[in-house]
Amino acid sequence: MQSGDALLNDEDDPKVVPIGRAGEGRRGRAMNGIGKGQAAAHLAPADIAALLKREAVLMIVVFCVLFGLGLAAALSMPSTYTANASLLMQLNKDYVYDPLAGDKAAGAIATIDQVVQSEVEILNSQELKKRVVHKVGYKIVLPKSPKLWNPQTPKDVEAADVAAVKVLTAGLGTASAPQSNVVKLSFKHDNAMSAALILNTLIDEYQAYRMEVYTDAVGPALQKQKDAFDRQLADVDNQYRDFLAANGVGDFDTARATYTKIYDQVTADLFTTRSQMATDRAKLSEIDRSLGQLSPEMSVERNLDLSIPSRILALKQQKQEMLARYLPDAQPVKDLDAQIASLQSLMTSGGGIGEKDHKMGANPIYQTQLTAKMAIEAELASLSGREAQLQAQADEITRRLQGLLGIEPTNNTLAAERDALQSNIKTFARRIQENEAQQDMTHRAEDAVRVVEKASLPDKPKSLKRVVLVMAFLFAAFTALCAGLLRVYTRKGFASADMAGKALDLPVLAQAPVKVA
Repeated sequence: MQSGDALLNDEDDPKVVPIGRAGEGRRGRAMNGIGKGQAAAHLAPADIAALLKREAVLMIVVFCVLFGLGLAAALSMPSTYTANASLLMQLNKDYVYDPLAGDKAAGAIATIDQVVQSEVEILNSQELKKRVVHKVGYKIVLPKSPKLWNPQTPKDVEAADVAAVKVLTAGLGTASAPQSNVVKLSFKHDNAMSAALILNTLIDEYQAYRMEVYTDAVGPALQKQKDAFDRQLADVDNQYRDFLAANGVGDFDTARATYTKIYDQVTADLFTTRSQMATDRAKLSEIDRSLGQLSPEMSVERNLDLSIPSRILALKQQKQEMLARYLPDAQPVKDLDAQIASLQSLMTSGGGIGEKDHKMGANPIYQTQLTAKMAIEAELASLSGREAQLQAQADEITRRLQGLLGIEPTNNTLAAERDALQSNIKTFARRIQENEAQQDMTHRAEDAVRVVEKASLPDKPKSLKRVVLVMAFLFAAFTALCAGLLRVYTRKGFASADMAGKALDLPVLAQAPVKVA
């Protein structure tokens, strides 16, 4: 290899070859077909650093241009103040499923993540931001746009609202951790007082606005349905009243219960009467049989003739007196014994006592039986009349009960509809009262969203200048390095004899000094 050809740096000299095309042309045979990739593969990191050093001017220019642009962008960025606050979201009745009518899913409760997500959606709503803008004023939100501070026409108001809401949307930030009911709020603004004021106003308006969002929709719906039931009940009551009047019934259930009770009583009295009549007829039959065996008259008084017993007694007394004067076998005593024996013989034959006189009168047993018969016959006549009256009453009550039975289906339909309406009205009235009590307690008690920390005046401004500067520096340095590498791989010549030897895989025998023009 000639030393005059080794270190030529002139890109226009045909004898100088670029690294990527080493071995082409006149030196193709010496390199044995070494290409661009093989030549670069022979370069060490120190060789590449040397080549990059040769492109230092280009790299510095690229770096300075890009870093200057980034520095200008960073310096033009305004400083912002960030106000921070935090809210505690609690589960309340607004997140408990309470259907108007029966539902198996009644009582379902939302998760805390669902509660937080719902509340954050309210915080980010456009309506809430408009309220905040109108509350604090356009001057606070848009301090750099004085033309929008006092809009005169609806179009100007709309433009101011759009610009202000855009500022609130860009500055407001919300963050929460999973399964946490704490929401952290932040708001960025060019002015520290405005940032704190806007964020605190947002919290206040949010607490009022969410009460409107979760306004009681159940109470009016329940009241509306109850009013509809009241009207239906009035119509059904009129129909039911006309129906009862047309059938001559004051109260169907009372009438049926009364008639049933009277029918039971009349039937029991009728059976009792018939039983008593059967008893009296049996008594009357027995009395008639007894009267047939009794005589209407009976012996009242009967006097007997006792002269023979008296004569016997007198003869015996006379015998005793004679024995005092005569012996027992004396003739006078024997005559007395004969008389006494004759009279005793007459007494023994039954002819010694006779009826002197006999009086007849009414038979009291017959009279008693006859009186009893007459009483029983009178009672039978009374019971017969009572039986007829009771039977007539039973027939009348039966007819009325049958009449009630005929109108019972219509009565049951109207009564069931009336009872159902009354039950629904009671249920809805109870739910209305419960809902009013819950709403009253909700408004009196602390709200479901509590302010953990209100926004305070931020003391230090925050800016992205440092971040932008760092990013601009890194981007400019990387771009300058890429430009240098691109120039290294596209420029002709070698930086040193060692590099030429490694790239061409040929020994360098001599090195000539660099020509100076």
